[in-house]
Amino acid sequence: MKQILQTRSNKIALTLLVLAGIFWLGGINIRTLIGNELLDYDQFDFRTSIPPDRENTLFQMISNASLVVVISYVIVLITAIWFVATTHLKMKENGWLLMSAILFFMFVPIELYTNYLDVQFMILFHSGPPNHDELLRLFGERIGAFSGVPVIAVLCYYTIIPLVIFKPLNRHTVVNEEEKAG
Repeated sequence: MKQILQTRSNKIALTLLVLAGIFWLGGINIRTLIGNELLDYDQFDFRTSIPPDRENTLFQMISNASLVVVISYVIVLITAIWFVATTHLKMKENGWLLMSAILFFMFVPIELYTNYLDVQFMILFHSGPPNHDELLRLFGERIGAFSGVPVIAVLCYYTIIPLVIFKPLNRHTVVNEEEKAG
């Protein structure tokens, strides 16, 4: 099998992409777990029995997690573009790379909008005394954004991990097996 050497720039981009991706996906999971504390699943509504000080603590934790998510996503987006632009791997021969790029870049507009809502939430939380009604409105808008498409996006992001590890649709494997047989 022919070994493709990557440039130093490409290796740096890949390293930053992996590290920022870990923080980004981890931040998404943490923010989701914290946000679930605000919801009443029996009625699909916000819990009204949360004391204001606990609600304020949850808002602070959501704001902090959102900060990690927004910064990490920006780094992931930049390094993903950098990696795809500088890699010597050909998309035609490496279907796993093409599928990974499609699954990631397909949701960029949605991620940018939801990051915008996250930034609004963080700014509102840190500007003076928090307005709980407005914070709940923004949080609800974030959850309901695009009718669940961000959840589908997260599932696609997790699909990228096995694609990169197992590398299906790799044309080199098929060509090498045909050469051995013939």
